[in-house]
Amino acid sequence: MRITVLGGGNEIGASCLHVEIEGTAVLIDAGMRIHGEHLLPALGLLEELSRPKAILVTHAHADHIGALPLVHALFPEVPVYATAPTIALMRIMMKDSLKIIEQKSQAESSVPPYSFEQVERLLDAMLTIPASDCLRIGELDIQVFQAGHILGAVMFLFQSRQAELLITGDISFKDGRTITGAKVTHTLQPDVVVMESTYGNRTHVDRHTEEKRLVDHVAEVIGNGGFALVPAFALGRAQEVLLILQDYMDRGLIPEFPIYVDGLVTPISGVYKQYPQYLKGVLAHRINREGDVFLKEGRCHAVQAKDRERIIQGKPACIVASSGMLTGGASSWYAERLVSSEKNAILLTGYQDEESPGQALLHVAEGLKNELTINGSVYQVKAQIGKYGLSAHADAHEMTMFIQKLAPAHTLLVHGDDDARLTLQSMLNDRYNPITVENGQTYTFDIKREKRKEKKKRSVINREQEKICQWQGQFLVYKQEDDEKSKVALCTGVNVKSGIIFGQTLKGKTIRLYTSQVIQALGKTTRMMEEISLRLNKVLEFSLPIITALRWEKVEEGTYTFEGLYNRVQQEDSMEERLALTLCLQTIDEQHKRVGTDGVIQYRIVDDFIHAAAKGELPVQGRKMNGTKALELIKAELREHKGFIRCGMDDLGTEEERLTLYFAFPDAISQLEQKKLCEEFESKTGWSIVISDSVRQDLLPQVVSELTVGADISQTSILLQEKKFIVTFSIDVEIERIQEEFFRRTGFTLEEKGRNKASLSTSTAVFLPNTPSKRMENNQAIEETKRWAEQRGIKVYKISFKGQGPETILEVHFISPEVAARHEVDLEELSYRTGFPVTYAKAPKQNEILHRALKLIPESWLLKKTPSIHVDRACLGVKVGYTPDPEEVEQINKGLLDETGYSLEIK
Repeated sequence: MRITVLGGGNEIGASCLHVEIEGTAVLIDAGMRIHGEHLLPALGLLEELSRPKAILVTHAHADHIGALPLVHALFPEVPVYATAPTIALMRIMMKDSLKIIEQKSQAESSVPPYSFEQVERLLDAMLTIPASDCLRIGELDIQVFQAGHILGAVMFLFQSRQAELLITGDISFKDGRTITGAKVTHTLQPDVVVMESTYGNRTHVDRHTEEKRLVDHVAEVIGNGGFALVPAFALGRAQEVLLILQDYMDRGLIPEFPIYVDGLVTPISGVYKQYPQYLKGVLAHRINREGDVFLKEGRCHAVQAKDRERIIQGKPACIVASSGMLTGGASSWYAERLVSSEKNAILLTGYQDEESPGQALLHVAEGLKNELTINGSVYQVKAQIGKYGLSAHADAHEMTMFIQKLAPAHTLLVHGDDDARLTLQSMLNDRYNPITVENGQTYTFDIKREKRKEKKKRSVINREQEKICQWQGQFLVYKQEDDEKSKVALCTGVNVKSGIIFGQTLKGKTIRLYTSQVIQALGKTTRMMEEISLRLNKVLEFSLPIITALRWEKVEEGTYTFEGLYNRVQQEDSMEERLALTLCLQTIDEQHKRVGTDGVIQYRIVDDFIHAAAKGELPVQGRKMNGTKALELIKAELREHKGFIRCGMDDLGTEEERLTLYFAFPDAISQLEQKKLCEEFESKTGWSIVISDSVRQDLLPQVVSELTVGADISQTSILLQEKKFIVTFSIDVEIERIQEEFFRRTGFTLEEKGRNKASLSTSTAVFLPNTPSKRMENNQAIEETKRWAEQRGIKVYKISFKGQGPETILEVHFISPEVAARHEVDLEELSYRTGFPVTYAKAPKQNEILHRALKLIPESWLLKKTPSIHVDRACLGVKVGYTPDPEEVEQINKGLLDETGYSLEIK
């Protein structure tokens, strides 16, 4: 294990570590310094070190991210990982870092180390640390732990076959008002710890005492007619200060007064609201209930540079502005104008760099000087100066206890001045081998885990309580006693002793649950609350598409935990898939569930369950889309379909409930297309879909009129059972062309009345036996025809009678007259068996012919549209996007001709 300190070792600023374990190199952070001649880490050393396989970011403060654009430019193909809130905050903070660099470069007539374009390229390349808090980089498994400090801050645990390394980044163990303190598992035992030591030489004063001192001082200054300026780090400290001031106002402990918020504080506060799962539970609830808790309307005012002069000329107020060290930005502007009046106060709440104007003010407060140099100008300090301990860093005692708990073989102290690190080193037991590192140095460790003598005492942990604690920040599936449906809530807090879970529902309501009501923990997510709520609600409302998309073919009969089964069926590790699987497992009988020795539920999965899940047949919650939404979806997708009229729900509340689609002429839609439509919408909605056979009879004359421009129509009649429309034309028309197009549009046969023209419906060929036989009754003749067809292997689509009395003719409908003509001898036999003259219908079954053709034509032909039927030539015109092989065409043409009597005509 090799750890090279490129920056942030014996200082606070430019934090950057190069770590190499078992041949895998990783870079952690790349920050910049606020002061000094050299702003950046010693990146030149990277030429002598192994090329990193990944870059990890602990949090979004400038001293940890300020140099990342340059590092990314050096290694553009190397992935850069951070938590979702850190990436969102970096988009704001990086621009501020660039501004500081450009100002310094301009003052010193030097060239900035990187450009705005490089910042944009870095931000576009950022990758989110998975919600599982685990990464695999080369030979290393990397676990991520909450570090406290600020929103999104994390620690990294590197694990190889031989060694473990923990890098803390900036840590805070006490809960603040926005986030909870650092969290690590009780089983953690790294060989080496790299730990910050910002306050290694001091113990923090009680937080509540410091908060009260601050608000009382602010209220006193404003009450006496002055301005209270609170310079605060835009990320973290400013949000804490705003919550403290308003909390004391809400409780009536201080009077109301205006609060002006300037600098980066406002946009950064917006990021906090987007990620409630990373916040302290109480704050997450307040944001959900009240909206913007940082800038309450009527009390807090977000201002810009153009407003500043008006503010200091107005009524006394509190001003919360960045930066926290007065090194630039809004706070330095206000300080220049407020520092020379004894009515005003400048109240510092965080770490002050030794060279910062903020530290100079503290020297004034200590009586060491009475002047302040800021932005190149010197001011006499008459304002009141105060310092308050609202630190977001661990103190010496906390860090000592932390190392004692971890019991590492080696401890590297970074991120602190010499006094802080040396003091902390002296407090740590020698068996943890504390080392005060130096920038530019490499520290090598030969770790053999099996030879470690230091053994930690294992705490006796209640497994159930540990599981509950881990639910914090996770989304939980739960079911209330009075509700059959499962719901999802974000766990924002737990009370281990009482077994009560505090949460926020997907609709934003605060909820309290007992552990017995929790069905499954889905895990954490990196998505914003608004987005994940939308996604999970969609699954609860309609789960079928995600369930059927899971890889059920990977599952065999057996016993599985939730995670074991999910690892098999997952397509992509998503919260939606986890919820869908949870809903599936709720359909399993209790007799097929058991609790394992580790307290985890195990499910007995059988083949019937697997097959039903794959086909979407499990009786799960959300199997059907909401009926109204399903109708809206169908209407939207069929809007361009010329024949579509409407859709509706039928037989609701029964086993036969379904959605019915209505078309003007359903017979014009081929059976294949109808089947495809039903299957498509069944998969999209979960509903049973049927197509109504009702016909818009009133539109039939309209279709004829469109086909016979200039001809009047009279004496129309409709034979619905026979799908026939009979009309009389006032003039001669091209009846065959009109009949063909009318049939294509409506599925009805068009017949002209009153003219001596052959009807499309009936052939002139009539078959009679040489020897007459006794005529059967009509029903007997129909049954006999069915027997005849079955015996001869003939497909008959319809049997009907033409004419009346002695002139009645038995008409048999084949798929086409061309096929019927092959059975003349058989038709004579039928005439003898029934005693009727027999004929066959001349009209082909166009829909059936199309259906047969589409089954025969391969998908590789890339049909451009549905084939067109040419009755006069007994062929199908086919437009293809791919020229098929002639032998294949001949084979398919032969098959179609045998089945339908129609041939292919490829275009």
